[in-house]
Amino acid sequence: MRPAVRPETPTEAIGLALNLAPIPVVYAFFGMMTARTVMAGVRLRVFERLSKGPARLDELANGLGLDPAGTRHLLESLAALDLLERDGDRYSLAKRARKWLDPASQSYVGGFIDANYDQWDWWTRMEELVQSGETVELQTGGLTEAQWQSYIRGQFDLARLAGTEVAKALRLPENPTALLDAAGGHGWFSAELCRRHPGLRATVVDLPDSAAVGREIIAELGMSDRVRHVEGDLFEADLGGPYDAALAFNIIHHFDPDRNVELLKRIRAVLKPNGKLAVLDLFRKRGEGRADASAFLGMHFWLTSGAATYAPEDLQDWLTKAAFGKARRVKIRSIPVQTLYEAPAI
Repeated sequence: MRPAVRPETPTEAIGLALNLAPIPVVYAFFGMMTARTVMAGVRLRVFERLSKGPARLDELANGLGLDPAGTRHLLESLAALDLLERDGDRYSLAKRARKWLDPASQSYVGGFIDANYDQWDWWTRMEELVQSGETVELQTGGLTEAQWQSYIRGQFDLARLAGTEVAKALRLPENPTALLDAAGGHGWFSAELCRRHPGLRATVVDLPDSAAVGREIIAELGMSDRVRHVEGDLFEADLGGPYDAALAFNIIHHFDPDRNVELLKRIRAVLKPNGKLAVLDLFRKRGEGRADASAFLGMHFWLTSGAATYAPEDLQDWLTKAAFGKARRVKIRSIPVQTLYEAPAI
């Protein structure tokens, strides 16, 4: 799969190298079109239909209840992204795209892509929020039931990509029986760990709306006897315990540094003396070097939670304050933008 806009000829490549092309226009105009085209391919069920076999334009339009002219433009745009292939008047789902866009695939990410409609709406407030300093505050901002469903199931799509690898990488204490999953939502990482450790049971503590969706997912997967959801605020709820290990996955970017220290201390208090804490998140490099993609994620987390992406050094500082030892870094290949850290209780 390739980006929507790329140099097609040596002349165009030279023009880009010499800064003769207005790259900001490409970012703004084609970035917008690329995102919405892929999202529409999911929302309008184009990928779902083509996962069942090739079809002509008229078959797609009639079968999906779409306008033929609009459908043609959508199909041609998706083909330009190498997500579809065209053979004469028939379109099919590209082989490399099938892994991600066929609903029957174990690595399907259509739920996460569809959830970006809500995230798109949040980003429309970016200018207002940068001016005012306010944030959306997703966790306490009153998302609708449908938005919680979309959000948690989209996160579940991503978790399925890495669950097995993460469970294999974690070094839990010998014969673990109790696991805490802090704000674990869908509960899939806990489920994978329970599958790997026969005597393990997991408790997911999360906000009521998130826990409700996660409970559904775990029931659908037949893991309700091993993974249970408890509704509550991480900073107020009884976390239970004692636990052999705890997960704090994709949660620290929702809180400021002081709040993260408080959270880690609460988790440490319910761990056994030889317990382990695992943190999986998106991290940035410390310092003032060249910015990378983590800058966009930092903006996203600020817009939606008033927080940021943090450096590994920040995490280690918080762990030390919360009575954890030096963290072991584990790179997760199936989700290369995230890193797993594992720290012992001391």
